[in-house]
Amino acid sequence: MSLRTDVTMAAKPQADLLRNDLLDYAAPRRTVRILWIDPDRTGAYLFDVAGNACEAEFVRLSTLQADLAEGRAQRLAEDPYLVTGNGELLPPRHIELRERAWQIVAELTAFEPAIYQARRRGQLIADYTARHGISHPTIYRYLRRYWQRGQTPNALLPDYCNSGGRGKTRASTAGVKRGRPRKDGAPPGVNVDEAMRRIFRIAATIHLGTRMSRRALYDAMLRDFFCRRDVNEAGRIARAPEPETAPSFGQFGYWLEQGSVLRQPEHPLPLAPHANVAQPGKPGAAFRLDAVRADMQLVSRADRERLAGRPVLYVVTDIFSGMIAGLHASLEAPSWQQAVMALSNCAADKPRFCQRHGRSLPALDWPCRHLPELLVVPGVLQPTDGGGALRNNFGVRCVSGTADGETLPWRAALERRCALLPLQADALSPRLGLLDGALDIGQFTRLAIDAAIEHNLQPTPDAPAPLQLWEWGMQQRGTSLKQYREDLVRCLLLPVHEATVTAEGICLNGVYYSCVRAVEERWFERARQRGRWTVRVACDTGNVDCVYLLDPATPLQFHLCHVADRSQAHRALSVAELAHLPEPARLAQPAGQHASFERIVSSLVG
Repeated sequence: MSLRTDVTMAAKPQADLLRNDLLDYAAPRRTVRILWIDPDRTGAYLFDVAGNACEAEFVRLSTLQADLAEGRAQRLAEDPYLVTGNGELLPPRHIELRERAWQIVAELTAFEPAIYQARRRGQLIADYTARHGISHPTIYRYLRRYWQRGQTPNALLPDYCNSGGRGKTRASTAGVKRGRPRKDGAPPGVNVDEAMRRIFRIAATIHLGTRMSRRALYDAMLRDFFCRRDVNEAGRIARAPEPETAPSFGQFGYWLEQGSVLRQPEHPLPLAPHANVAQPGKPGAAFRLDAVRADMQLVSRADRERLAGRPVLYVVTDIFSGMIAGLHASLEAPSWQQAVMALSNCAADKPRFCQRHGRSLPALDWPCRHLPELLVVPGVLQPTDGGGALRNNFGVRCVSGTADGETLPWRAALERRCALLPLQADALSPRLGLLDGALDIGQFTRLAIDAAIEHNLQPTPDAPAPLQLWEWGMQQRGTSLKQYREDLVRCLLLPVHEATVTAEGICLNGVYYSCVRAVEERWFERARQRGRWTVRVACDTGNVDCVYLLDPATPLQFHLCHVADRSQAHRALSVAELAHLPEPARLAQPAGQHASFERIVSSLVG
């Protein structure tokens, strides 16, 4: 019987709506995104993802729940507007534009709910424009893109994949005006040729460092260059405007965006008072990452006669409720690359996760399948990329934490099953204890799952169970939780490695893989005829069953690769256990790429 049956809980709402959820309405046809839910869960701000305006609509939460219950709306399981991608494959120019836009959006969206209210939003944007010289249309365009595409920094990536003539300057033809015609019978305007671009460069250079806004710089350029200049008898220059020969503000702004010498002056990003600190007053406001080493030497699943080492258990907990939101056990040295697997487990469907490890669990006993707004990370597990993948793809900020790991509430449930050691303890010891040499990493994970369930469901004399606090907070204080597909989270957080395309498959760590793209494009036949080449894949070193092929031509997409038939003996093993396979099951890593086939690589993968 579940421990949860001993607790009296308030009735759950019919639909636990979350920030970023997409609701699809049939009549009138539209899809809206939930931008924000107020803490007392009485109302929410919605945004029409197909709309052209940057407007948010306030709707009572009970109305949305009634729409779902009565079939007028349905919640979309997938977010087709979400923009994600591996940062290593993005062009530097795209990253630069994203960071420039994110600096603006981060400051403005820190003021919630004011940014969703039309009058307050206008005041905030007017104030930002006055201080930084960024035009109103630019700011509204950034906000609209941010709200439409998932409220993450990557939502602000440029859509250059939809544009033609990449990296080329458009040539002009005499007498033919490029671009769309102007409205209301306005003069057609002028083309920007090389001579005009030279004026742009000069104007930007002479005013560089003056902190002029873009509009002021444009006006100064018109006064200086785009006018008729005459010298009178006294040697003085008389200027007369010639608007028919002048470029538009949009043309000048486009040139600036395309890489001029002008750069906005660097300045610290001012944030709202709550923007840089964790406010664990509701579920999902902040999660905490911790790691411990178990005093138990495991055996290898490849050869149960070999010791594999002491496991490291990574645990992610919700600071508000103490609920364990995700965990991961590893045989490798403590690192951020292994810790991110616990974060990806936060997004997993927990009953399905438990089922894979032979544990049956009702869905209501472990409802966590979300990411937080903020993640507190101990110093020994600091992100190798500064937390960029979490921030840019999922809007999760990482901060350093120094809390004492000895006081973690969940340790008691785990210590009832095995002793715990400092994280820096030796992985192997010549002395075998009572628990050594009995379990493998899969069985230890089952043990950790049981400890997590006990912790989540068991109240203490001083406090209710974490599950009770979680559900109370969801109903009474709202939530900061975010929900994404587990495989999407895994792919975007996994470390990237180079694999070799061979005639037998895509080889990484001696394991061969195949995918739909490789089969359709006949990669393996080409490798047999012309030689091998390398590709980049995202890989979970704790389980080699699948890897994700990254495509440089489309850095926002990935291709799932499964273990090929010839590597069936490697299934469900970790990279650390591959060395324990007996011969001939262990296959040697193929030789590297032949230099003469670099041209083939570029033609196949972009």
